[in-house]
Amino acid sequence: MVIFDKLKGKKRDKEFNCVRSLKKIAMDENILYITRFCGVEQYPVKTAKWYIIDGDRTEDDPDMLCLDITLGSGYGLHKDTAMLKAEPVWEVRFCSVEIPASALQSGFRLEQPNLQRDVYGNLYYTEHQPTTGNQMEIIKADETRLKIRLTGITEDVNFYDGSKPQSTLQIVAWFDRK
Repeated sequence: MVIFDKLKGKKRDKEFNCVRSLKKIAMDENILYITRFCGVEQYPVKTAKWYIIDGDRTEDDPDMLCLDITLGSGYGLHKDTAMLKAEPVWEVRFCSVEIPASALQSGFRLEQPNLQRDVYGNLYYTEHQPTTGNQMEIIKADETRLKIRLTGITEDVNFYDGSKPQSTLQIVAWFDRK
């Protein structure tokens, strides 16, 4: 189990009158935690893959570390998402001028703020939704597997109109090389 900072915004949810703030939650590995306005939902990892797309090592064509996660049916679901029977997919691309595979060791970190809704982070729940504020850190490296802590923020998975506070995504999982 990992203790992890709960990433939350500053919005106040009128319907539930809750203030979203920073606090610690306990996390099991290989579970995606989606912190919504109404609680925390959990989705078990089916597959977690990583790979590098080599660029020409310039700012115009950087290397890209790709993380792809497929998830199973969730538990701890709120009544509005339980009926959807979703099995989410989360894909994040981290760009850097150079990402040699030899650098992928414990402590290696990258950020992909993705502030303009581009294609560097995407959560598919019932439809595709960009993820922003994406951050990753390698906790442990084991030959071709990487244990990665990954976080991001997205619109609520069942309210894509901005009427609810944004949701946070958090996972610590083992990723296999694709």
